[in-house]
Amino acid sequence: MQRSNDRHKDDRVKVSVIMPCHNHADMIGEAIDSVTSQKYRPINIVIINDGSDDNPGKVVKEKIESNKNDSELNIFYLENTTPTGPSAARNKAIKHAWEFSDVFMMLDCDDRYLDGKIKKSIDAYEYDKESIGIVYSDAVIQNTKTGTKIHEFRQPYERMELESECIISNTPMISKTAISKCGGYDEEMRTCEDWDLWLRITEKFLAVHIPEPLHIYS
Repeated sequence: MQRSNDRHKDDRVKVSVIMPCHNHADMIGEAIDSVTSQKYRPINIVIINDGSDDNPGKVVKEKIESNKNDSELNIFYLENTTPTGPSAARNKAIKHAWEFSDVFMMLDCDDRYLDGKIKKSIDAYEYDKESIGIVYSDAVIQNTKTGTKIHEFRQPYERMELESECIISNTPMISKTAISKCGGYDEEMRTCEDWDLWLRITEKFLAVHIPEPLHIYS
């Protein structure tokens, strides 16, 4: 007989963080730590090394080892021998995580999540799982040379505004249902591939904005 607290755990949204990497071995460790330090569970991290020549796998394997006792955290490491581009790399990672995911959260390996990023995104998504396809937030821009930080405000979602400008950040939460119905990243595109996906998803689903900075990038 299944206990009530086990049923509650089974109802939790299963999150997979998709992390493409191309030549950022010096930064990927901090990116991974920014996910593993999140209080929300369960989390999968799917890292795709897209033909890097600086051996990020060494850092990733160290992080896998240091987090091996967290039973609700899984880190997967995939490799492409030659670069395929960000769209194909993300799609490959999404495909790997498909069967054990409810939502996918994007994180480039030279960016970082701030505290509460995952939990607050899931809380917003759970308000209406059937209608919400994307959850995004404000960000912090950090100057790596001076250490200066700037709050980057993102506009609340409006379809007409999105058509004229990419108001959705590059680290959103995307529902599995939205990707299933709208497709993944266009692998023919090397720029604006995320904007293209946001436009396709918001033809059928809502995008929700969290008005606070929940990730940081340089």
